[in-house]
Amino acid sequence: MKKVLICILVCLMAALTLTSCKGKKTEATKAVEAMISELGEITIDSADELAAIDKAYAALSADEKDRVKNYDKFTKAKQDLKALKTKFKSYDEMNETIRQIIDLASTTFSRDDTDFTDLISKGNAILEQYKQLSKEEKQYVNVTDELEEALKKLSDMVGSTEKSAAEYVKAFNSIYAEENYEVAAVYCIKQLRDETQYHIFALTYKDADGKEHNLYANARCSNGTTAEVIEQNKDVFFSETAADYSFNAVFNGNVDLDLETVLKLAK
Repeated sequence: MKKVLICILVCLMAALTLTSCKGKKTEATKAVEAMISELGEITIDSADELAAIDKAYAALSADEKDRVKNYDKFTKAKQDLKALKTKFKSYDEMNETIRQIIDLASTTFSRDDTDFTDLISKGNAILEQYKQLSKEEKQYVNVTDELEEALKKLSDMVGSTEKSAAEYVKAFNSIYAEENYEVAAVYCIKQLRDETQYHIFALTYKDADGKEHNLYANARCSNGTTAEVIEQNKDVFFSETAADYSFNAVFNGNVDLDLETVLKLAK
């Protein structure tokens, strides 16, 4: 019986010794804990510091990882950095839109298809978002008076283009009144020549059977060209063949027009 008790005590002591050894923090564990403890406010520049902690933690054994008592702080820091990266991505997207608006307004025209109305809407949304940012956040977004000036210039340009397109549609509706055609789309190539802005229009219409057809203007409209003038030159402004629109213009650019707005103005 005595031998049995001795064996049990030996086993217990061995177990306690092993547990004691197992529960002792290694220098590697202490080093990781110290790195986490030294973390300050998380900024976008904290990425390298967190990556170093991640690497040191990954090198620990499973038992050593379990002994890192402040790991929750590290987890929170990584979440904060992820949120900041999302914010900065949003800032980058806002700045890219701002650059597009200012560049476009500086030339008045785009060499690619551009939805001016959508770009103006995005610009105005940025101005509203900017008001909600903190002073620190505002330094990352390039909102200046130049943006507001560019938005006004583009808005005025779109407005004048829509009014000019409305005159083109008015002329079409008058000339083809008996045909009962329906305008399905209006297109505009905006040009700059001799410091004057011009519009070259085309439109798609549906006949009584719902079949679509295209008509093209083989002459340019200025902002002041009326529906009456277009009607008087209908053979030039409503051709079934598209013309060469080079016209020796300095800039050419397609402008996406909002059909609903143009049709309202054409009434």
